[in-house]
Amino acid sequence: MALRWVVVGMSVSLSAQVAGDSWPGFRGATGAGVSSERKLPVVWSIDTNLAWRVPLPGRANSSPVVVAGRVFVTTQKSDHSLWVIGVRTEDGTKVFEKEVGSGEVSAKGPRNLYAHRHNAATPTPVADEERVWSFFGTGLLVCLSRNGELKWERDLAQEYGEYDVQFGMASSPRLWGDVIFIMCIHKGPSYVVAIDKKTGDEVWKVERTFEAAADGKDGYATPTIYERGDRTELLVAGADHVNAYDPRSGRQLWVSGGLAVNSTFGRVIASPATSGDDVLVICSGNPQGGVGHALGIKAGGDGDVTKSHRLWKFGPGSPDSPTPVCYGGRVYMIKDNGVGFCLDLKSGEKVWERRLGKGPYRASAIAGDGKIYALSRDGVCSVIKATPSGEIIATNELEGTFFATPAISDSTLYLRSHDSLYAVRQTE
Repeated sequence: MALRWVVVGMSVSLSAQVAGDSWPGFRGATGAGVSSERKLPVVWSIDTNLAWRVPLPGRANSSPVVVAGRVFVTTQKSDHSLWVIGVRTEDGTKVFEKEVGSGEVSAKGPRNLYAHRHNAATPTPVADEERVWSFFGTGLLVCLSRNGELKWERDLAQEYGEYDVQFGMASSPRLWGDVIFIMCIHKGPSYVVAIDKKTGDEVWKVERTFEAAADGKDGYATPTIYERGDRTELLVAGADHVNAYDPRSGRQLWVSGGLAVNSTFGRVIASPATSGDDVLVICSGNPQGGVGHALGIKAGGDGDVTKSHRLWKFGPGSPDSPTPVCYGGRVYMIKDNGVGFCLDLKSGEKVWERRLGKGPYRASAIAGDGKIYALSRDGVCSVIKATPSGEIIATNELEGTFFATPAISDSTLYLRSHDSLYAVRQTE
């Protein structure tokens, strides 16, 4: 294991402080998918509460990230060129549109199962007040200033080995303090690497080797940060296991199995979901609609916690792509077919189950201001009251194809379709 120490304590504290006003990565600062902001929008359409809409070139599934008056997204054009785009949150004016490379996602699976919905610009970027870091399915990792000037770049596939993953690399990076974490879980040598955000240098790299069969060896999730007292954990899911690392050193803290399913196509797509109630939720892959399950795991522990920290198991029939969201002592899950579930977070008992809309659903649920947001591929977003009744208080629709998970910042909801970026604010 390569190791180089960086100071992260003060930076981590600052990141946590600004999390309520920014959304610097996939599902926010830590990956919890929860905003502390108020006055979030409830009703919108192309004519109501739409602050602005910006057309985007090419096509991509990367989610928007929002920091310090900027929204950043990535895209891939038809000539396979890769781009990073920055716009102003106030009015959607483009600040820059920067070409950073080219290439296609490397995938071994049948093209008809992924090409129409997934490309090299699926991973979501991360950003802070000064820079944005974008990772692509080709292995390219670039650092730009907030105005689009290239600071450094690396090709992780060239340096660490080509990807051998059925449907192509899709995991997003996680920024925490001064370090960017990237996981590579596939049929080749799997690893988690920490990279200095300022220089691009490797801080540490650990091999991640767990037993898994067939497509179970692949992982499409994104690392999640979990803070528990004075201990911070980097959660990584894939290869039929979820485990935690010390983000400063890469030392493994604990590991849990139990994610394998009875299918050669099983694989983990949903990321670990965290809560302030010391419960973690992780979903196994559910490629055939009825073989997946979700696990509730007590946070913390040391070593193998597969049996000692298992709180509950829900299924069969968990989400496949969408990551659950833990909010207000409950966990909300959306199956790809549009059926939603609400469970008690600590017991796993079902609170309610209902159809939210016509599937498929690929975006992950997010929460804030007493509401849950569930967005379908066709742009229909259910706004659900985060109560035991789970009342659907609004159903809204925008034009486009939506695989990306929305972002929340400054009481604004940012939604990204394949070719447009929308800003929704409650003004009426």
